[in-house]
Amino acid sequence: MTRAHVLVCRGPDCISRGAQDVYAEVASQVFAQGLSHDVVQTQCGCVAPLCGHGPVICSYPSGVWYAGVTPADVAGIVSDDLGRGEAVEHLVAARLEGGA
Repeated sequence: MTRAHVLVCRGPDCISRGAQDVYAEVASQVFAQGLSHDVVQTQCGCVAPLCGHGPVICSYPSGVWYAGVTPADVAGIVSDDLGRGEAVEHLVAARLEGGA
């Protein structure tokens, strides 16, 4: 059963800042941390409110949006947010109402 969804922005700005490498690391970490059956990962278009601050990752159900994410940040996001539901505070750019 899916319990979390992570979206990685692939808008032009995020791509120019390394979003493709971030997405590859998300896929790698989700698998490595044994969350393949629990987490859906998606590449999405521009996340306009945070354009210019990428790469951006949106995590649900927490409703947390992370900005300026590097591949080195991904393991913590996957284990803390997607695995345990705890935000990685130093990367949080926004929280959407209704998130956990």
